[in-house]
Amino acid sequence: MNIRKTFVMFFVVVVLATSSLSNSNVLASPVINYGDGYTYCSVRYCTKDWLDTECEAECKRRTYSTGACLGPFPKLQCCCKK
Repeated sequence: MNIRKTFVMFFVVVVLATSSLSNSNVLASPVINYGDGYTYCSVRYCTKDWLDTECEAECKRRTYSTGACLGPFPKLQCCCKK
């Protein structure tokens, strides 16, 4: 009986220690496919007032050839192409 009680307590301690060490506050970030030659995405998100035209102008200011709002809706990110 003592061996069983010791094993159960050890198992509970291991499970609790493992679960408390895991980081459950990790947030997934959207994955942007850098296909089609887009090599840089700014931290700025596109909004209804700041769309492709403004994004393209921002990219051209950064010496890229063009830019577009890409990514999963509603968090479209301004990405630039060389």
